[in-house]
Amino acid sequence: MKVVFKQPTAKVSEVFLSVQGEGVYAGEPHVFVRFHGCNMRCAFCDTPQPVAPEESSIRSIVDRIVDANAGNTAGAITITGGEPLLHSHFLKCLLPPLKEKGYSIHLDTNGTMPDRLNDVIGAVDIIAMDIKLPSSTKDKHFWEEHLAFLHAAKSRKVFVKMVITDETQESDIDKAVALIESVDSGIPLVLQPASEFGEFKSRPDVARIMGWQKKAREKLTDVRVIPQLHKIEGIR
Repeated sequence: MKVVFKQPTAKVSEVFLSVQGEGVYAGEPHVFVRFHGCNMRCAFCDTPQPVAPEESSIRSIVDRIVDANAGNTAGAITITGGEPLLHSHFLKCLLPPLKEKGYSIHLDTNGTMPDRLNDVIGAVDIIAMDIKLPSSTKDKHFWEEHLAFLHAAKSRKVFVKMVITDETQESDIDKAVALIESVDSGIPLVLQPASEFGEFKSRPDVARIMGWQKKAREKLTDVRVIPQLHKIEGIR
């Protein structure tokens, strides 16, 4: 009897070519693969989650990436969400063929699932890791998970993003900076003012942002303030 193995699938919201709008690689052309679902509910989340995302195979996603990047505009792929590491077993199958095609693989993650990072880190080049400040997210803290995650991520190029809002507490920023310093003070930190959308208007003023940056630079060597470029310019 011939045994037929079921091919892995995952819920994918969209695959598209655009400009990286966040972090230290802002402005670069990337192909984005957005996975559906997240283990958090941040107050500032502005990522639409379709009711019925497409159940996608490895082959279909690779084909969609090829179509999106038909002009070979992008040399990098950003794996994002939601939280893509919810689909770590699928990513173990998806990322190697993308690496074989010569793409640089960027993983954009909320940094709360260190065990799942270990499943895929061998096929990842760059990690954009969030530290979710509880005063910003209005969710529980993930300090222990973030610390374990950053220890695992430091074997790759990694930078940390922190979304800051008008309700962000300086004590949370201090705790996050101390966490990064305990792993490697040279890891870049991006302070990212939350983008306004819908009813959400909670942005910190410039003086507070500059004060937080100055204080963080007493502990870390690379601290930048980078708003969400794609939101400012109206880019997908």
